[in-house]
Amino acid sequence: MKYLLYLSVGLLGACALQGKEYSVGAYDHQGKLLNRVVELDSNKAGIPIARDSLCKTYPHATIRVYNNMTKHELKEYSPYACRKR
Repeated sequence: MKYLLYLSVGLLGACALQGKEYSVGAYDHQGKLLNRVVELDSNKAGIPIARDSLCKTYPHATIRVYNNMTKHELKEYSPYACRKR
């Protein structure tokens, strides 16, 4: 019974950590991070939503996406230049 409890807690902990593979950040033209107060982490499916949210907040920003494990920039989504609409 004790092992079953540890196993279930471990599985729930693994599920809670899953989905925060990428960091999405807004940068100005000088390369300074604009969203220092809020740190946006996402899975791959949520990157466009986080990117659009940051573009609405910072219309002239450049959005960069980094892998949290390798710390490399994700070239598929990054860099993305926000356009004022």
